[in-house]
Amino acid sequence: MNKLQRFLPDQRFLILLNRFILKYDESECSKDKIIKDAYLFCIGYFFKYQQDYENPGLKGSSNIIAVLTSALLSPNFHTIPSSISLERVLYFYKFIVEYIVWNEYEVEKSFREYKLNYEKTAMSSKYNQLIKKKI
Repeated sequence: MNKLQRFLPDQRFLILLNRFILKYDESECSKDKIIKDAYLFCIGYFFKYQQDYENPGLKGSSNIIAVLTSALLSPNFHTIPSSISLERVLYFYKFIVEYIVWNEYEVEKSFREYKLNYEKTAMSSKYNQLIKKKI
């Protein structure tokens, strides 16, 4: 991730998603598995790095569509070095969106579970930091 620090958050997101998809492609996973796991990757990235962009007016999965679409439409998209091909992200983008739209219950359940796990982990981490300060 250190090499990626020179990129803006939306660029990092697309680069990492691209790497994720390419690894799955290389392992010859089915398209359906890549799509489902790419959605889970997007959720994980969202909570770890872009949670500040959560729009409370949107359902959880709609926030993922918004962040992904925003990254693809960003002017920063065109400043990603040409050595990093994002063709696979563009190809899978429509399938990820379709998956979210057509599997509303499943994607919302996944989003809520990730959010709950993230919040538990964050609270546990803060608690551990407080204990270390007291010792």
